[in-house]
Amino acid sequence: MRNTVRRAAAAGLVAVFLATTAADGASACSRILSNANGQANVVARTMDLYRSDDAKMVVYPRGLVRASTTGDGKSFNWTSKFGSVAVTSFGAATSDGMNEKGLVANLLYLGDTRYEQRDGRPGLSNLSWAQYVLDNFASVKEAVEGLKDVQIVSVEHDGKRWPLHLAISDAEGDSAVIEFVDGRMVVHQGKEFTVMTNEPPLETQLKNVRNYKLFGGTKPMPGDIDPESRFVRAASYLKTLPAARSVPEAIAGAQSIARTVAVPPGAKDTSGSVAEDAWPTLWFTLADSTNKTYFFHSASSPYLYWVDLTKIDFGSKASERAIDAYDWNLAGDITQRLTKAD
Repeated sequence: MRNTVRRAAAAGLVAVFLATTAADGASACSRILSNANGQANVVARTMDLYRSDDAKMVVYPRGLVRASTTGDGKSFNWTSKFGSVAVTSFGAATSDGMNEKGLVANLLYLGDTRYEQRDGRPGLSNLSWAQYVLDNFASVKEAVEGLKDVQIVSVEHDGKRWPLHLAISDAEGDSAVIEFVDGRMVVHQGKEFTVMTNEPPLETQLKNVRNYKLFGGTKPMPGDIDPESRFVRAASYLKTLPAARSVPEAIAGAQSIARTVAVPPGAKDTSGSVAEDAWPTLWFTLADSTNKTYFFHSASSPYLYWVDLTKIDFGSKASERAIDAYDWNLAGDITQRLTKAD
């Protein structure tokens, strides 16, 4: 089935969202792209889940041979063109990451996902989706075009199938949110698509945000932890975020918004929402696409640490390296502390 690409110029709702946000989120999560701060294009992302995801931060070099297994005989292999730093979950999926060109991929839970009926294209496991993008593309435009040649297929892991949608952004501040709605791939592409949470799908989220004061409505900003409340809150704070005076300030601004949508352990959803994904935040990342620095913060640690991709040898002979992302002893620049992966 052919892709449906929804762009800003083609939809009135998108135009409204662009006008109101010009000042300027593999589970329940929030993604925020700060691409209008005047200093750096920064993505903040929270990982919210009902159990530990056994996260590792991994350095993947160029030249890795990958295999995507979908169980239907239509899987395929590829060789990575670009090196990347990624956070893996359950030892099976890249949930988040940035490649050496500054392309960022954020894989989030979307309970309303309905994937396409299987056709003759090579099958790409939805758990490999984000890493495939990081391995093969340097920009959002390239990724959107390249994904037309494969078909995303749901596979089971940890006893369940994971309905997922993907956000991607690049060093130029371009963005795309890719979802599967009613069996169709829907691509929202443009710099204005800065926030993503979970269900309902993005088009419905964009309609809902117009009910709130900063977007032309009358409702006050919601404070609950359900996906719609987090979407409105992130979009609202992103809209009022002042211009940054430095790169660190741009990163800190994105981080401050991520903290407003992070869910503390034990928090209860009192919104009345039927969304299944109001889960505690396990970790969040910050990806500075402009300067190629990738940050990680675990909810079980008071410390922020980061990897400078410009200091990594991504040559094809480089070893794959990894760390336990939850190691609470990690702080500051840990680029040189990465060890060989298991």
